[in-house]
Amino acid sequence: MAENVNTVENTKSRASFARLFKYAKYAGGPLSCGIILTVLTVGLDLAGPYLISRLLDGELVAGIGARDYKVFTWIIVLYALSVMLSLVTRYTAAISNQTAANRISVVMQREVMNHVQNMPVSYFDTLAAGTVVSRITNDTKAVRIFFTTVLSQLTMAGVFAIGILLGLLSVDWRLFLIASVSFPFLFFLFRDFQRKSLLYSRKARRGLSRLNASMNENIQGIEVIQSLNRERSMYDLYGRINDDVFRYGLGMTRLHSYSGHNAADSMNYLMLCFALLYFGLGNILELSIVPIGHLYLFIDYMIRFFAQMNRAMQHLGNLERARGAADHIFELLDREALADDGIPVDQIEGRVAFENVTFSYKEDEIILHNVSFDVPKGMTAAFVGQTGAGKSTVMNLLFSFYQPDSGRVLIDGKDLSELNRKSIRSHMAIVTQEPFLFTGTVESNITLNRPWLSSEDARRALIEVGGGAFLAHLPEGVKTAVRERGNEFSAGERQLISFARALAQNPTILILDEATSHIDTETEDIIQRGIERLSKGRTTLIIAHRLSTIRHASMIYVLDQGEIVEAGSHAELLAQGGLFAHMVETQTRQAG
Repeated sequence: MAENVNTVENTKSRASFARLFKYAKYAGGPLSCGIILTVLTVGLDLAGPYLISRLLDGELVAGIGARDYKVFTWIIVLYALSVMLSLVTRYTAAISNQTAANRISVVMQREVMNHVQNMPVSYFDTLAAGTVVSRITNDTKAVRIFFTTVLSQLTMAGVFAIGILLGLLSVDWRLFLIASVSFPFLFFLFRDFQRKSLLYSRKARRGLSRLNASMNENIQGIEVIQSLNRERSMYDLYGRINDDVFRYGLGMTRLHSYSGHNAADSMNYLMLCFALLYFGLGNILELSIVPIGHLYLFIDYMIRFFAQMNRAMQHLGNLERARGAADHIFELLDREALADDGIPVDQIEGRVAFENVTFSYKEDEIILHNVSFDVPKGMTAAFVGQTGAGKSTVMNLLFSFYQPDSGRVLIDGKDLSELNRKSIRSHMAIVTQEPFLFTGTVESNITLNRPWLSSEDARRALIEVGGGAFLAHLPEGVKTAVRERGNEFSAGERQLISFARALAQNPTILILDEATSHIDTETEDIIQRGIERLSKGRTTLIIAHRLSTIRHASMIYVLDQGEIVEAGSHAELLAQGGLFAHMVETQTRQAG
C-alpha cells in the first residue's frame, strides 16, 4: 500500500516539475544565460586548484625554488584570473537567475489572479480567503526561490561533482576510487532527506495556509471577537495552529542538522583520512609515490565537492517546498473556471423571469423550489420573506454566481446560461446590504477605474443618489482617500457611494439586496429618494427587510421556505391578510 502511495507521489512530483518547467519559456534568455554562467563558474573554480597542484608538482623544486620563473609567473597569473573571472560569472549568473525567476513569478501570479477572478462564487464558499491569498503570494514565492537558487545550486552541484570526479580520474585513478567510496552513503542521505523533507514541507505548507486563513478571519471579525470578549479563545486557537507550524519547522531544522552538515562533513573528513593514509603509506613504503600536488588537489576538490553536496541537500528542502507550492498553484489552476463564452448581448430591454427554478447550495438542502415569476421591463419588483427563505439566492442566480439545478433564468426571454455572462453583467448593477469599498479614493470606488467614467461623472452620480450633503463634507471631494473597506465612513455614507457606483454603471437591471437594512432612519430617507431616482426607467429587483421601503413596488413576491406563497401590490397583500400582512403587523408593533 505504502509503495503504491509512493509511486503515485513520485509520478505526481514528476508531473508537477514538468509543468513547472514549462513556465521557463517566459524567461528563456536570462534562464539559459544563468545556467551557462553557472557552468563557467564551476569550470573556473576547479581550474584554480588544478593550477596550484601543477605548481606544487612541476614548478617548485626543493632547495632551488621555481624551475622556470616565466611558467611559474604565468600559472600565478592564470590562477588570479580564474578567481576574478569566477566572481564575475557567479555574480552575473545570480542576476540572470533572479531576473528569470521574477519574470516567471509575475506570470504565475497574473495567471492565478486571473483564474481566481473567473472562478465561480461557489468555490469561495468552502475556501478561506487567507488560503487563496497564501497560494497567490507564499506559493509563488516558493516557486520563485526554486528558479533563483534551487535550480542554479543543483545545476552547480551536479557540474561540480562531474568535474571533480573527472579531474581526479585524470590525475590518479586511486584517488578517484577513494572519492567513490562516499557515493552510496551520499545516495542514502539524499534519498532519506528527500523523503522526510517532502513530508515536513507538505505539513508546513498546509499549516501556513491555515495560519493565514485564521489570521485573516481574526482581523476581519475583530469587532465581533472584542464585543463578545472572545480574544483569549481566538488567540488560543491561533496559537494551536501556530504551534503546529512550529513543530513542522522544527522537524525540518532537525533534518537539516542531521542530513546536512553533520553527516556530509563527517564523510568529507573520512575521505581525507583515506587520502592521507594512501599518501603516507605509499610514500613511506614506496609502493606508489603520491605527489604532494595530487594530495592537495584531492583535499581541495573533496572540500569543494562536499560543500556542494551540502548546499544541494539543503536546497532539496526548497525543492520539495517548491513542488508542494506548485501542486497548490496547479490545483487551483485546474479548478474549472467559468467559461467566457455564450452569446454576447449589446443591449437588453430588462425583462426578468424565472421559469420553474429549483436550486440548492448543498445536496438535499433545497433553497428554491419550483420558483416562477415574470418582471416586465421597467417594473420594480420586491422579494420579501423570513431569513433563509431564498431571497438573496434569487439575485445570486440572476448574476450567474450559481446555476439552477433545474428550470431556467430568462433575460428578455433568453436563457441566461446561453448568454455571455460578462456582456449581461455590463447591463446590471447590484447594491448589497454590506457595501464593499476598496482602498483608493471616493472617485475610484464609484468609477472602479472604468475608463469611460470621469471624475465629474463620479461627482454627478453621488449627487444624483442624494449624496450632495455628504460630498460637501468631504475634505477633498471625490478625491478624498478611502482606507481599507472604508471604515472611516458611516454605514449610510458607504451605502451612498455604493449607490453612486451602481448609477455610474447606468444599468438596465438594478438589484438592491437589503440596501437599507443597516442604516438609520434619517439616512434611509435620503437613500430611499436615491432609490426612487436610481430605479426610474429601470427594471428594479429589491430584496427588502424593512417592508415600509417597498410600498412603491409594482409587485411584491413573498417567499417562504423556498417557494413563492403570495404575490401582489403592497395594498393587495395587506388586504389578503396572509403572511405579508402578518410580517407588516409584526414590524409595525416592534417599531412602536
